[in-house]
Formats: sequence, C-alpha cells, structure tokens
Amino acid sequence: MAGRRAQRPEQAAEEARQVIHTSGDLSSERTAARARAVLHRLKEYEHVPEARDVLTDYGHLLLA
Repeated sequence: MAGRRAQRPEQAAEEARQVIHTSGDLSSERTAARARAVLHRLKEYEHVPEARDVLTDYGHLLLA
C-alpha cells in the first residue's frame, strides 16, 4: 500500500484513504495499527496535497 508506492505519494494517499474509510471504526487493534503505520509513512509526504489531506482527515489516529 502506501509503503510500496513511495514513489507515487498521490496514489498511496488515495489508497490509504480508501483502506481507512472502509475499515469502519478501526475497532480491531491490528487494523488500527496498520492504519497508523500507513499514516506515519505518509507524513514523509506532507508536502503533497493528497497526503496532507489524508493526514488532516485521519491524523488523529496517530494519537491513539
């Protein structure tokens, strides 16, 4: 996912958004941990608008 597409952060951001959105409430710790890992990786691309948007929308998950 986002880690495998580091050369295309726009696409990685969109895939991350889809995965997090379809994961529902992230009640599974495994799913939540994966979402946090993807978001953490996207932080490297905050300068890319698509990545910044995902971090704005879901960055609160990094605080969990």
